[in-house]
Amino acid sequence: MEERSTDIEKTLINELKGKGVGNSVIPRFIKDLAYSFQTDLSVSLSEVNDRLHFLGWEDVELDYHTLQLAIASFERDQSQLIT
Repeated sequence: MEERSTDIEKTLINELKGKGVGNSVIPRFIKDLAYSFQTDLSVSLSEVNDRLHFLGWEDVELDYHTLQLAIASFERDQSQLIT
């Protein structure tokens, strides 16, 4: 199970790099992305992009695949906090 979650996180990071997010700011971007889901994991792709743009990430546009990777990663992190 741990290996799969690591794969999800690595894939998410690679997707973000491909979208132009630099290595040094990936942790901050992920934190801001998590903030976009703070109240609702079912938020739409356009809402997430709008929130990220509002937070200063105008040059980054998430696609559906990257959004799903982020959701899977955040859900996994939440489930680990519960158990």
